[in-house]
Amino acid sequence: MFKYGKKAGYMGIALLVLAVLPLVVAAFVIPNIGPEVATKFNAAGEVTRWGKSYELLALPVLNLLLSVATYFTAGRQAKNNDDSAAMARIVCERYLRNGCITGVFLNVVNVYFMYSAITGTGFGFGF
Repeated sequence: MFKYGKKAGYMGIALLVLAVLPLVVAAFVIPNIGPEVATKFNAAGEVTRWGKSYELLALPVLNLLLSVATYFTAGRQAKNNDDSAAMARIVCERYLRNGCITGVFLNVVNVYFMYSAITGTGFGFGF
């Protein structure tokens, strides 16, 4: 991504780090918790559903797939606008910025899921 500027290159690296980070966290957390974890809480914070610990891998895998797809889409869309170098750079940066924001949000949600699985406490969203 450095082809489209230094900023796009660093955002591409950040996006890929944000994609891999939840998998690394899950690799350390999941083997150290029990086979069943609390996965859903009511409004009072009481556990209403128990699930298998491997269910905690769903969000890190989703994050990885979305981040990698965004990374390659940014390159493809920038290449489509290659007739103007400034436009290609802007398009690439826009896609990578959106991917980084999504990655940060999914990492925060992943931290909450891991924390609630480890402690068995959480807060309900009223769904």
